[in-house]
Amino acid sequence: MKHLFLFFVFIGSCVTVISAQQTNIVFIGNSITQGVILDSPRDEAPPVQAVRWLEQQTPWKIEFRNCGVSGLTTVNFLPASNTFFTKVKAAADELSKEGGTLLFSVMLGTNDSALHGTHKSRMRPEQYYTNMKAITDELLRLYPACRIVLNRPLWYSPTTHNAATYLQEGLDLLQSYFPELKRLVADYCSTFPGQVILGDTTAFDFFKENKSLFFEEEGNSGTFYLHPNKVGAQKLGELWGKAIKSALQPGEWTEYPLSTVKDAPAMDSDKSRGMLSPSVRVYLPDPDKATGRAVIDLPGGGYQGLAVFHEGFDWAPFFLSKGIALVVLKYRMPQGNPSVPFTDVKAAFDLVKQHASEWRINPEDIGIMGSSAGGHLASTYATHTTGADRPAFQILLYPVITMDKAFTHAGSRKNLIGEEPSPERVNKFSNDKQVTGETPPAFIIFAADDKVVPPQNGFRYVEALQQNNVPVTFLLYPAGGHGFGYRESYSYHSLFLSELSKWLNGLRE
Repeated sequence: MKHLFLFFVFIGSCVTVISAQQTNIVFIGNSITQGVILDSPRDEAPPVQAVRWLEQQTPWKIEFRNCGVSGLTTVNFLPASNTFFTKVKAAADELSKEGGTLLFSVMLGTNDSALHGTHKSRMRPEQYYTNMKAITDELLRLYPACRIVLNRPLWYSPTTHNAATYLQEGLDLLQSYFPELKRLVADYCSTFPGQVILGDTTAFDFFKENKSLFFEEEGNSGTFYLHPNKVGAQKLGELWGKAIKSALQPGEWTEYPLSTVKDAPAMDSDKSRGMLSPSVRVYLPDPDKATGRAVIDLPGGGYQGLAVFHEGFDWAPFFLSKGIALVVLKYRMPQGNPSVPFTDVKAAFDLVKQHASEWRINPEDIGIMGSSAGGHLASTYATHTTGADRPAFQILLYPVITMDKAFTHAGSRKNLIGEEPSPERVNKFSNDKQVTGETPPAFIIFAADDKVVPPQNGFRYVEALQQNNVPVTFLLYPAGGHGFGYRESYSYHSLFLSELSKWLNGLRE
């Protein structure tokens, strides 16, 4: 290996979709999901159409169950009601026997918005949120690695009035649920990042402008539009299918829980607690392309959340194309206890080594990657471990390195080591002070205009690495700010990836 110190300053301007293994989908909803009025719901209901579209667009093997029931509201699916949630659980348990990915596609709210209905209805937005959260919490408790796609309810005409009464007031109430769905998804970003996803948001407006997609029904207030006809069910299924496909991409992956939490703990209403059930998402390259190398990636988020997409999952096509396995770690938040996320990193390395032969990975060629606070955690693991535990290399994107108040990221410092840490603790987690001659080689990138994590963090680490004769490549670009990750909108995206590719290739020399 060449011991080179490369310092780049650029002052000028300068995928392959992989198949999933087994996908199991449980559809939760009301009469629209059930497919009432259709001649053959078994063949024509939106869930059937969604799966049909997915099978045409992907090589996935899909099994599904339709748990849509006419007239039901969020109240009917509450776990505590011990009624229709049991049907969902039975379907999920049955599908889980197949292995693979379990996903719930949910569209509830139409009957909740009814002014008068046959079931619990006229649900205010805050209660709709509470009910949806209770359903989501229980699904995540029972199936910690599942994905949950929350779709907006479908438009209905303000003349809708059958056994239940909807009308314009109900339609207005229905639309007030949309921000609640968005808020619900945001609230899970810290506790279950990437697992609760806002699904389709387009069908409401699309169907509003295309009434020919509905059955014309006669009611107490004249002709109304509520249930999609055969063509409408096909269109709605396509939109749901796109949402599901988006939730499961990029690529083939498998989620593994980590042993640092033996049992899935009870849900906590305090979202500041962060990840309660740590796990890794493993992307494996084509066996014919596998190089034996793996990267364990730690997304950032100030030690209070995780940016799992552009700093995690979105990196999969890049590494897979090079025959490198990518393992994205969803670690727990420290809340002032640095050992919590560190323990999760150790468990992730242990898991990869345990499966090294099965996954065609060389246990001596597993590197670590981190962005922002994730970069701090990565550099902590790189400098605080020795021997077989030490990573083979480190890739750090705009990392927090020092706990020095003058240069650190204040939020990360507070969340990691507390409000008033001792000088010893500050020193211990200032990783520029922990570098030795055994620290693994590093690739570091910053933007000069980063106002969140000052590039001085990089300078300090580079200096320490250089003083200990550790190979390092440092890229400093003139612009880009903080948090660009894998975003293609980043001005130096292509140049950055080119340099990273060269560096990865150079590790083998």
